[in-house]
Amino acid sequence: MKCFRVFILTILVVSVFSSCRKEDDLPAPVYSPEIEAAQIHEWLESMKTNKVNVDTLANGVYLIVDTPGTGVNVKTGNSVTVKYTGYLLNGYIFDSSLLHGDGTMTYIHKNADPKMRLIPGWELGIEHLNKGSKALIFISSDLAYGADGNGGVPPYTPLIFVIEVVDIK
Repeated sequence: MKCFRVFILTILVVSVFSSCRKEDDLPAPVYSPEIEAAQIHEWLESMKTNKVNVDTLANGVYLIVDTPGTGVNVKTGNSVTVKYTGYLLNGYIFDSSLLHGDGTMTYIHKNADPKMRLIPGWELGIEHLNKGSKALIFISSDLAYGADGNGGVPPYTPLIFVIEVVDIK
């Protein structure tokens, strides 16, 4: 599982940078666009150094396909069933389909009801996948939860999703 290896590599890189100081010496977390830009730059550089092929999709969405699928890609209006886990760069799992029901999530892609839509980065990334695809999608905060954050996701936090597309109808 290339995506899992890439995720572990990401966690190691972040750990090395963050372990240089004792926890007691660290100030309270500060979240800003500048800090996020540095995190994204470090992640992209670590992928480059480790010769991981990262596709840049749209401003702030990066895709690493571990397993290509078959058939047509996800399109607006499709019913899409996925297995996914969402991570912060430090490895914290903020959401996973494994925490809900049968371990999958089914949704209507780009649902007409804006209250039922997913974050824009997810929608942009998953449109490059098809049934059976397994991939890592890295999303900047401006295409996720932005300056406000959301629950366990702090403001200006890039997200990593490891996704498997189970079915598309």
